[in-house]
Amino acid sequence: MLTARLSWRYLWSVVSACLTAGVLLLGCAPEEALQPPQPPPPSAEVSKRLAALEECAARSQRAVTAAADAGVSAGALAPINSSIADAQDALDEAKKLAQQSKQQEAAERTTQGLEECEKIDAMVAKARQDTAERKVRAQLVTEAEVRLGPTATCIDGARQAVRRVSAVGAKSADFATAKGALDSAGAALKQARELLAQNDPKGALGRLDMAQADCQTAQEAGAKAAVQGVTSSPAAKPRRSR
Repeated sequence: MLTARLSWRYLWSVVSACLTAGVLLLGCAPEEALQPPQPPPPSAEVSKRLAALEECAARSQRAVTAAADAGVSAGALAPINSSIADAQDALDEAKKLAQQSKQQEAAERTTQGLEECEKIDAMVAKARQDTAERKVRAQLVTEAEVRLGPTATCIDGARQAVRRVSAVGAKSADFATAKGALDSAGAALKQARELLAQNDPKGALGRLDMAQADCQTAQEAGAKAAVQGVTSSPAAKPRRSR
């Protein structure tokens, strides 16, 4: 009976000693061994692609900001901002894949992101060009609208002068020139209005130039015809002495 008790005491002392040693060893273990393992860094190629994609996204954002400052509308920039967001998503996803040691997947994702991001520069350039063209067109429209009134007034004045010459019957070569130029001016003015309605202000301005030139020709020829009509009328001839 005594032997059994001694055996149990001996066994318990051995177990206690082992437990104590284990606790001591665990306490003395380095902190690095207790921390979770850190993910390996991405490969050199993946790191290079990640840096390129990050720079592309930042460059694209700067280009969009500059375009907005230059007057490009928010509507025109909306699809570009969406593409930048897609590139940023690709960058974030590639970083996560690299942290998970999925180097091949990370490289493929960065490649896809770079392909999409490289298109943004062209999109920004086109948006700026379209905005510049719209501004120029708006200026041309304003110029054409301003010139319609004076050109129509010129043609009306020339038409009245030609009618006066026709009323006195003084139909000369100058009268024919005036009438032909007047008809041409009226046709050009009509075409200018049609082109302006078709959103072709440049073409409308060209027709207005023609109309203005023809109107001046009609005025000059009409004035000459009027002078000739006065000098050749019977009332203007001197009376013969008896």
